[in-house]
Amino acid sequence: MVIFCIPCLVLVIYFLIAAIFFPSYRVYIKEAWRCFMDKLKGKKCAFSFDNKMRLAFSMWLAKRGMVRLGRFFSNKGNFYVTLTIIGIVLTIISIFLFILLIKFLVHSPCADGTCPI
Repeated sequence: MVIFCIPCLVLVIYFLIAAIFFPSYRVYIKEAWRCFMDKLKGKKCAFSFDNKMRLAFSMWLAKRGMVRLGRFFSNKGNFYVTLTIIGIVLTIISIFLFILLIKFLVHSPCADGTCPI
């Protein structure tokens, strides 16, 4: 059941990062979070935020001349599978980078007080 809320979680993370640089995306954060919480509870999104984003992304691709890619993402299943794969890959990369950061901090070349730089 949790695998079905990964696409909404990816949308929440995307809009949180995008809202730092583009204030126009801040209005979507509350909707994405509500959709994520609904899916986590096992319900469908009350206002189908994920469908709205799927269609907006498909239209954005079609306007830029990528009609075949827009058709691919307009299919609900393709969009959710792609977002789920992106969410899993980003989670694995984040864990790996966190482990590397811990290893760097523990085994820092400047740990003994003399830096090679």
